[in-house]
Amino acid sequence: MPYDTIRATHDTPAQAALNAGARDRVHHLVEVARGCCREAAALLRRRAAEGTTARDKTAHERVSDADLESERLLRDTLGAAVPGSAVIGEELPPAGPAAGSSRAPGTAVSPGEDVTWYVDPIDGTHNFLRGLPLACVSVGVAVGGRLVGGCVHDVFRDESFTGGEGVPLRVDGAAPPPAPAGGGLPLVFTDIPLTGRSGTAEPAFYLELIERADVRRLYSTALSLAWLAAGRADLACNVPIRPWDVAAGAALVRAAGGRYTPVGAPEPAAAPGFVATGPRPDGDGDRGLAELERWAVARLTALHRGPTDTGAGSVDVVR
Repeated sequence: MPYDTIRATHDTPAQAALNAGARDRVHHLVEVARGCCREAAALLRRRAAEGTTARDKTAHERVSDADLESERLLRDTLGAAVPGSAVIGEELPPAGPAAGSSRAPGTAVSPGEDVTWYVDPIDGTHNFLRGLPLACVSVGVAVGGRLVGGCVHDVFRDESFTGGEGVPLRVDGAAPPPAPAGGGLPLVFTDIPLTGRSGTAEPAFYLELIERADVRRLYSTALSLAWLAAGRADLACNVPIRPWDVAAGAALVRAAGGRYTPVGAPEPAAAPGFVATGPRPDGDGDRGLAELERWAVARLTALHRGPTDTGAGSVDVVR
């Protein structure tokens, strides 16, 4: 079943029995991710209070000592919890026996194949460095190349979002309240147009979007997807992104009964963009959001395929 078309699945009793072992494994991996994220977030709160140094990676991208320390902690704790697993992160080279695998993310696999973690030690580094409470630790997990779950932990609110295949979305271990019924303009998270991008395509997209929706710019893609999954927004979209930006968040949206549509490639961990919608009641009130979702997918697909507006600097901006 294609990852990007799943909103919710319901097993028959026979399927439930057959899938129980797989669900237990995913639940274990998600709990490992949660424990490691919580430990990294506690470290980051200490570093935020003490102060940390930072340097430029590119014209529009920074890295701090806290980023590196958080990623090293995540690599050590994830590797210890699941020996032999691979870690692919934002700041350090891939590690582990499967890190160099050429298997495409999302391909079908047999149970028991290798585990890969997609790690963002601070998603929202600029926010973190300026003391803005919009930063998180994100850990997604794939089994044999297929994304199966993850955790996003809000550093400043000390709030965990977890979920995955067969593992329902939880916020600090509890089910989130139901998403509100439709009405008014949809609330949308996006960082488009991105810092350092020249040209008119992305600003034109933003101008069209604000005619259709109430827009927020968080500059933390993982946190945007976690909040979307929890029903705090109606739609989120971004381009360009990297696997560690979205691996955990895509799993959370799916676990909540939302929809995650990759843009530019068929699988979430390989696609340079996405459009995601959160859980919502079906019915007439859903029609406007569905139309907005179709419009956003079409516009971002065209944007991705059009001329690249990179400006003088890197397109890999800090989130």
